[in-house]
Amino acid sequence: MNAQRPAGYDERIGKLHRDPKGREGILTDILGTTAYLRPERGGREWYVPLADVEPVADKAEHQETLSVKLAAVNKRSRGERDPLNHLSG
Repeated sequence: MNAQRPAGYDERIGKLHRDPKGREGILTDILGTTAYLRPERGGREWYVPLADVEPVADKAEHQETLSVKLAAVNKRSRGERDPLNHLSG
């Protein structure tokens, strides 16, 4: 079944965003040029100008990227070489 989106639906709704103060929240609605955000774990909604919010990377993807980077740093600190990186010392 292919559900159609209502007119004016924005793909960013339901995704995590950050406001200029660094607060993160789920984008719950957009009315005109105003974005409405709510904390991920619930709480009071707040609003900010839509132009001032930015999407936050998917947390699972971000965690995976951090894990890979940390593993590489740990290998280097133990003096191990990365066989895939011919530039490592």
